[in-house]
Amino acid sequence: MSTIYYILGFGLTLFTLVDLIWTTLWVDGGAGPLSKRLARYTWKGTEQLTRKTNNILTLVGPIILVVTLLSWVLFLWVGITLIYSGDPASIIDIRSGGPIIWYERVYFTGYTLFTLGIGDYSPQPGFWQMITAATSGMGILFLTLGASYVINVVNAVVKKRSFARSITGLGMTSEEIARSAWDGKDFHQLDLVLMNASSDISELTQQHQAYPLLHYYHSRNPEEASAIGVAVLDDLLSLLHFGLKDKGAVNVILVQATRSSIETYLDTLTSVFIHSSEKEPNRPSIKRLDDSGIPFVSEDVFQRELDAVIKRRMQLLGAVNSDNHDWPKAEV
Repeated sequence: MSTIYYILGFGLTLFTLVDLIWTTLWVDGGAGPLSKRLARYTWKGTEQLTRKTNNILTLVGPIILVVTLLSWVLFLWVGITLIYSGDPASIIDIRSGGPIIWYERVYFTGYTLFTLGIGDYSPQPGFWQMITAATSGMGILFLTLGASYVINVVNAVVKKRSFARSITGLGMTSEEIARSAWDGKDFHQLDLVLMNASSDISELTQQHQAYPLLHYYHSRNPEEASAIGVAVLDDLLSLLHFGLKDKGAVNVILVQATRSSIETYLDTLTSVFIHSSEKEPNRPSIKRLDDSGIPFVSEDVFQRELDAVIKRRMQLLGAVNSDNHDWPKAEV
Protein backbone atom coordinates (compact mmCIF):
# COMPACT_ATOMS: atom_id res chain seq x y z
CA MET A 1 0.00 0.00 0.00
CA SER A 2 2.84 2.46 0.83
CA THR A 3 4.33 1.96 -2.64
CA ILE A 4 1.04 2.92 -4.26
CA TYR A 5 0.89 6.08 -2.13
CA TYR A 6 4.43 7.01 -3.18
CA ILE A 7 3.72 6.42 -6.88
CA LEU A 8 0.44 8.34 -6.84
CA GLY A 9 1.83 11.14 -4.70
CA PHE A 10 5.02 11.76 -6.67
CA GLY A 11 3.17 11.33 -9.98
CA LEU A 12 0.42 13.81 -9.11
CA THR A 13 2.86 16.33 -7.66
CA LEU A 14 5.16 16.17 -10.68
CA PHE A 15 2.22 16.44 -13.08
CA THR A 16 0.94 19.55 -11.29
CA LEU A 17 4.35 21.22 -11.21
CA VAL A 18 4.83 20.57 -14.92
CA ASP A 19 1.41 22.05 -15.70
CA LEU A 20 2.09 25.07 -13.48
CA ILE A 21 5.48 25.85 -15.03
CA TRP A 22 4.29 25.01 -18.55
CA THR A 23 1.32 27.37 -18.31
CA THR A 24 2.99 30.29 -16.55
CA LEU A 25 6.54 30.31 -17.95
CA TRP A 26 6.59 28.60 -21.35
CA VAL A 27 5.69 31.41 -23.75
CA ASP A 28 5.50 29.21 -26.87
CA GLY A 29 3.92 26.23 -25.13
CA GLY A 30 0.50 27.69 -24.37
CA ALA A 31 -1.35 26.04 -21.50
CA GLY A 32 -0.38 22.78 -19.85
CA PRO A 33 -2.45 19.61 -20.31
CA LEU A 34 -4.50 20.18 -17.16
CA SER A 35 -5.05 23.92 -17.62
CA LYS A 36 -5.94 23.52 -21.29
CA ARG A 37 -8.66 20.96 -20.61
CA LEU A 38 -10.08 22.85 -17.65
CA ALA A 39 -10.45 25.98 -19.78
CA ARG A 40 -11.97 24.19 -22.77
CA TYR A 41 -14.51 22.14 -20.83
CA THR A 42 -15.52 25.05 -18.61
CA TRP A 43 -16.17 27.24 -21.66
CA LYS A 44 -18.11 24.56 -23.55
CA GLY A 45 -20.11 23.58 -20.48
CA THR A 46 -21.05 27.20 -19.78
CA GLU A 47 -22.07 27.73 -23.41
CA GLN A 48 -24.41 24.74 -23.31
CA LEU A 49 -25.90 25.53 -19.90
CA THR A 50 -26.46 29.22 -20.54
CA ARG A 51 -27.27 29.02 -24.26
CA LYS A 52 -24.51 31.53 -24.92
CA THR A 53 -25.96 34.28 -22.74
CA ASN A 54 -23.51 37.19 -23.00
CA ASN A 55 -23.87 38.39 -19.41
CA ILE A 56 -22.90 34.97 -18.07
CA LEU A 57 -20.15 34.29 -20.60
CA THR A 58 -18.34 37.39 -19.35
CA LEU A 59 -17.75 35.50 -16.10
CA VAL A 60 -16.19 32.44 -17.74
CA GLY A 61 -12.69 33.92 -18.09
CA PRO A 62 -12.35 34.83 -14.39
CA ILE A 63 -13.96 31.51 -13.40
CA ILE A 64 -11.47 29.54 -15.49
CA LEU A 65 -8.59 31.53 -13.98
CA VAL A 66 -9.78 30.81 -10.43
CA VAL A 67 -10.48 27.14 -11.18
CA THR A 68 -7.00 26.76 -12.68
CA LEU A 69 -5.34 28.25 -9.59
CA LEU A 70 -7.46 26.13 -7.23
CA SER A 71 -6.72 22.96 -9.22
CA TRP A 72 -2.97 23.57 -8.87
CA VAL A 73 -3.37 24.04 -5.12
CA LEU A 74 -5.62 20.99 -4.73
CA PHE A 75 -3.47 18.65 -6.80
CA LEU A 76 -0.28 19.72 -5.02
CA TRP A 77 -1.99 19.35 -1.67
CA VAL A 78 -3.34 15.87 -2.45
CA GLY A 79 -0.11 14.71 -4.12
CA ILE A 80 2.14 15.72 -1.22
CA THR A 81 -0.32 14.31 1.33
CA LEU A 82 -0.16 10.97 -0.48
CA ILE A 83 3.65 11.07 -0.30
CA TYR A 84 3.52 11.57 3.47
CA SER A 85 0.93 8.80 3.71
CA GLY A 86 3.43 6.34 2.27
CA ASP A 87 5.00 6.19 5.74
CA PRO A 88 2.55 6.46 8.69
CA ALA A 89 5.43 7.64 10.89
CA SER A 90 6.63 10.34 8.50
CA ILE A 91 5.14 13.09 10.68
CA ILE A 92 5.02 13.03 14.46
CA ASP A 93 2.94 14.96 16.98
CA ILE A 94 5.33 17.10 19.03
CA ARG A 95 3.09 16.91 22.08
CA SER A 96 2.63 13.11 22.20
CA GLY A 97 5.70 12.04 20.24
CA GLY A 98 3.62 9.57 18.20
CA PRO A 99 2.60 9.45 14.52
CA ILE A 100 -0.38 11.45 13.31
CA ILE A 101 -3.51 10.26 11.50
CA TRP A 102 -4.63 10.96 7.94
CA TYR A 103 -6.53 14.26 8.40
CA GLU A 104 -3.62 15.63 10.46
CA ARG A 105 -1.31 14.83 7.54
CA VAL A 106 -3.68 16.82 5.31
CA TYR A 107 -3.47 19.69 7.80
CA PHE A 108 0.35 19.47 8.04
CA THR A 109 0.69 19.44 4.24
CA GLY A 110 -1.59 22.47 3.90
CA TYR A 111 0.15 24.73 6.37
CA THR A 112 3.58 23.67 5.06
CA LEU A 113 2.52 24.31 1.46
CA PHE A 114 1.28 27.77 2.37
CA THR A 115 4.44 28.36 4.47
CA LEU A 116 2.52 29.20 7.64
CA GLY A 117 5.21 27.77 9.93
CA ILE A 118 2.83 26.28 12.52
CA GLY A 119 4.77 23.93 14.82
CA ASP A 120 2.14 21.42 16.01
CA TYR A 121 3.75 18.59 14.05
CA SER A 122 7.27 17.81 12.89
CA PRO A 123 8.71 15.64 10.10
CA GLN A 124 10.99 12.75 10.97
CA PRO A 125 14.71 13.58 10.54
CA GLY A 126 16.34 12.96 7.18
CA PHE A 127 14.21 12.21 4.12
CA TRP A 128 10.98 13.63 5.51
CA GLN A 129 12.63 16.87 6.53
CA MET A 130 13.80 17.25 2.91
CA ILE A 131 10.27 16.56 1.64
CA THR A 132 8.91 19.21 4.02
CA ALA A 133 11.46 21.77 2.82
CA ALA A 134 10.58 20.93 -0.79
CA THR A 135 6.89 21.37 0.03
CA SER A 136 7.54 24.87 1.37
CA GLY A 137 9.53 25.64 -1.77
CA MET A 138 6.66 24.46 -3.97
CA GLY A 139 4.30 26.68 -1.99
CA ILE A 140 6.48 29.72 -2.61
CA LEU A 141 6.81 28.74 -6.28
CA PHE A 142 3.03 28.47 -6.66
CA LEU A 143 2.34 31.79 -4.93
CA THR A 144 4.95 33.62 -7.02
CA LEU A 145 4.04 32.13 -10.40
CA GLY A 146 0.32 32.24 -9.68
CA ALA A 147 0.38 35.91 -8.76
CA SER A 148 2.47 36.90 -11.80
CA TYR A 149 0.23 34.81 -14.06
CA VAL A 150 -2.92 36.55 -12.83
CA ILE A 151 -1.35 39.98 -13.31
CA ASN A 152 -0.17 39.16 -16.84
CA VAL A 153 -3.52 37.72 -17.90
CA VAL A 154 -5.49 40.70 -16.57
CA ASN A 155 -3.09 43.14 -18.27
CA ALA A 156 -3.48 41.22 -21.54
CA VAL A 157 -7.28 41.38 -21.27
CA VAL A 158 -7.13 45.14 -20.76
CA LYS A 159 -4.87 45.57 -23.81
CA LYS A 160 -7.11 43.29 -25.86
CA ARG A 161 -10.17 45.42 -25.14
CA SER A 162 -8.24 48.66 -25.57
CA PHE A 163 -7.20 47.55 -29.06
CA ALA A 164 -10.81 46.74 -29.98
CA ARG A 165 -11.95 50.17 -28.78
CA SER A 166 -9.23 51.89 -30.81
CA ILE A 167 -10.75 50.38 -33.99
CA THR A 168 -14.48 50.33 -33.27
CA GLY A 169 -14.24 53.88 -31.93
CA LEU A 170 -13.60 54.96 -35.53
CA GLY A 171 -16.68 53.10 -36.76
CA MET A 172 -18.39 49.72 -36.58
CA THR A 173 -18.05 49.04 -40.31
CA SER A 174 -15.25 49.42 -42.81
CA GLU A 175 -17.37 51.76 -44.95
CA GLU A 176 -18.03 54.04 -42.00
CA ILE A 177 -14.32 54.32 -41.20
CA ALA A 178 -13.36 54.83 -44.85
CA ARG A 179 -15.90 57.62 -45.21
CA SER A 180 -14.69 59.48 -42.11
CA ALA A 181 -10.97 58.95 -42.85
CA TRP A 182 -11.11 60.33 -46.40
CA ASP A 183 -10.01 63.97 -46.36
CA GLY A 184 -10.79 64.62 -50.01
CA LYS A 185 -7.28 63.71 -51.17
CA ASP A 186 -6.00 60.61 -49.36
CA PHE A 187 -6.23 58.30 -46.34
CA HIS A 188 -2.99 59.32 -44.63
CA GLN A 189 -4.96 60.22 -41.51
CA LEU A 190 -5.04 56.46 -40.96
CA ASP A 191 -1.25 56.07 -40.92
CA LEU A 192 -0.87 56.31 -37.15
CA VAL A 193 -3.94 54.11 -36.61
CA LEU A 194 -2.55 51.38 -38.87
CA MET A 195 0.90 51.62 -37.32
CA ASN A 196 -0.50 51.14 -33.83
CA ALA A 197 -2.94 48.46 -34.95
CA SER A 198 -0.20 46.39 -36.59
CA SER A 199 1.86 46.51 -33.39
CA ASP A 200 -1.17 45.78 -31.17
CA ILE A 201 -2.26 42.77 -33.24
CA SER A 202 1.25 41.31 -33.20
CA GLU A 203 1.33 41.73 -29.41
CA LEU A 204 -2.16 40.22 -29.13
CA THR A 205 -1.02 37.21 -31.14
CA GLN A 206 1.93 36.63 -28.82
CA GLN A 207 -0.29 37.03 -25.77
CA HIS A 208 -2.72 34.43 -27.10
CA GLN A 209 0.18 32.03 -27.52
CA ALA A 210 1.58 32.74 -24.06
CA TYR A 211 -1.77 32.91 -22.24
CA PRO A 212 -4.40 30.77 -24.02
CA LEU A 213 -6.79 31.62 -21.18
CA LEU A 214 -7.05 35.04 -22.82
CA HIS A 215 -9.30 33.56 -25.51
CA TYR A 216 -11.99 32.77 -22.92
CA TYR A 217 -12.28 36.32 -21.63
CA HIS A 218 -15.49 37.39 -23.32
CA SER A 219 -16.83 40.93 -23.63
CA ARG A 220 -20.59 41.50 -23.82
CA ASN A 221 -20.01 44.72 -25.81
CA PRO A 222 -19.06 44.21 -29.48
CA GLU A 223 -17.09 47.46 -29.30
CA GLU A 224 -14.68 45.83 -26.82
CA ALA A 225 -14.36 42.48 -28.61
CA SER A 226 -11.00 42.06 -30.32
CA ALA A 227 -12.51 39.68 -32.90
CA ILE A 228 -14.89 42.45 -34.00
CA GLY A 229 -12.07 44.99 -34.08
CA VAL A 230 -9.91 42.74 -36.26
CA ALA A 231 -12.85 41.95 -38.57
CA VAL A 232 -13.72 45.62 -39.11
CA LEU A 233 -10.08 46.52 -39.63
CA ASP A 234 -9.52 43.72 -42.13
CA ASP A 235 -12.53 44.80 -44.20
CA LEU A 236 -11.17 48.36 -44.19
CA LEU A 237 -7.79 47.09 -45.37
CA SER A 238 -9.52 45.14 -48.14
CA LEU A 239 -11.23 48.33 -49.30
CA LEU A 240 -7.90 50.16 -49.36
CA HIS A 241 -5.83 47.31 -50.78
CA PHE A 242 -8.18 46.06 -53.49
CA GLY A 243 -10.49 49.01 -54.07
CA LEU A 244 -8.41 52.15 -54.48
CA LYS A 245 -7.45 53.25 -57.96
CA ASP A 246 -4.66 55.50 -56.69
CA LYS A 247 -2.37 53.56 -54.35
CA GLY A 248 -0.66 56.82 -53.44
CA ALA A 249 -3.75 57.76 -51.47
CA VAL A 250 -2.75 55.32 -48.75
CA ASN A 251 0.46 54.15 -47.08
CA VAL A 252 0.88 50.84 -48.89
CA ILE A 253 3.61 49.58 -46.55
CA LEU A 254 1.44 50.07 -43.47
CA VAL A 255 -1.53 48.39 -45.16
CA GLN A 256 0.58 45.37 -46.07
CA ALA A 257 2.16 45.18 -42.61
CA THR A 258 -1.22 45.31 -40.87
CA ARG A 259 -2.71 42.69 -43.20
CA SER A 260 0.27 40.45 -42.46
CA SER A 261 -0.23 40.90 -38.71
CA ILE A 262 -3.89 39.91 -39.06
CA GLU A 263 -2.93 36.84 -41.09
CA THR A 264 -0.53 35.68 -38.35
CA TYR A 265 -3.20 36.37 -35.72
CA LEU A 266 -5.75 34.25 -37.60
CA ASP A 267 -3.28 31.42 -38.18
CA THR A 268 -2.52 31.34 -34.44
CA LEU A 269 -6.18 31.27 -33.39
CA THR A 270 -7.35 28.74 -35.99
CA SER A 271 -4.53 26.36 -35.08
CA VAL A 272 -5.63 26.20 -31.43
CA PHE A 273 -8.89 27.92 -30.53
CA ILE A 274 -11.31 28.52 -33.37
CA HIS A 275 -12.71 26.85 -36.46
CA SER A 276 -13.27 28.66 -39.73
CA SER A 277 -16.86 29.39 -40.58
CA GLU A 278 -18.47 27.32 -43.30
CA LYS A 279 -19.70 30.46 -45.01
CA GLU A 280 -18.24 33.84 -45.90
CA PRO A 281 -19.46 36.90 -44.00
CA ASN A 282 -21.13 39.86 -45.67
CA ARG A 283 -18.68 41.66 -47.89
CA PRO A 284 -17.84 45.37 -47.83
CA SER A 285 -19.27 47.24 -50.79
CA ILE A 286 -17.95 50.13 -52.85
CA LYS A 287 -21.49 51.04 -53.92
CA ARG A 288 -22.23 52.21 -50.40
CA LEU A 289 -19.43 54.79 -50.81
CA ASP A 290 -20.41 56.12 -54.24
CA ASP A 291 -21.30 59.50 -52.78
CA SER A 292 -18.02 59.85 -50.85
CA GLY A 293 -15.87 60.96 -53.76
CA ILE A 294 -13.24 58.29 -53.03
CA PRO A 295 -11.56 57.07 -56.26
CA PHE A 296 -12.48 53.37 -56.12
CA VAL A 297 -12.43 50.76 -58.86
CA SER A 298 -15.77 49.37 -60.02
CA GLU A 299 -17.84 47.18 -57.71
CA ASP A 300 -17.42 44.16 -60.01
CA VAL A 301 -13.63 44.47 -60.04
CA PHE A 302 -13.53 44.86 -56.27
CA GLN A 303 -15.73 41.82 -55.65
CA ARG A 304 -13.54 39.69 -57.95
CA GLU A 305 -10.47 40.75 -55.98
CA LEU A 306 -12.21 39.73 -52.73
CA ASP A 307 -12.58 36.19 -54.07
CA ALA A 308 -8.87 35.73 -53.30
CA VAL A 309 -9.41 36.21 -49.55
CA ILE A 310 -12.53 34.12 -48.98
CA LYS A 311 -10.68 31.67 -46.71
CA ARG A 312 -9.27 34.54 -44.65
CA ARG A 313 -12.72 36.09 -44.24
CA MET A 314 -14.20 32.74 -43.18
CA GLN A 315 -11.51 32.56 -40.49
CA LEU A 316 -12.48 36.04 -39.34
CA LEU A 317 -16.14 35.04 -39.11
CA GLY A 318 -15.15 31.93 -37.17
CA ALA A 319 -13.29 34.13 -34.66
CA VAL A 320 -16.28 36.46 -34.31
CA ASN A 321 -18.71 33.56 -33.83
CA SER A 322 -16.46 31.82 -31.31
CA ASP A 323 -16.53 35.02 -29.25
CA ASN A 324 -20.36 34.84 -29.34
CA HIS A 325 -20.79 37.96 -31.45
CA ASP A 326 -22.36 38.69 -34.84
CA TRP A 327 -20.52 40.04 -37.86
CA PRO A 328 -20.73 43.85 -37.92
CA LYS A 329 -23.72 44.98 -39.95
CA ALA A 330 -22.86 47.00 -43.03
CA GLU A 331 -24.45 50.33 -43.77
CA VAL A 332 -27.55 50.14 -45.91
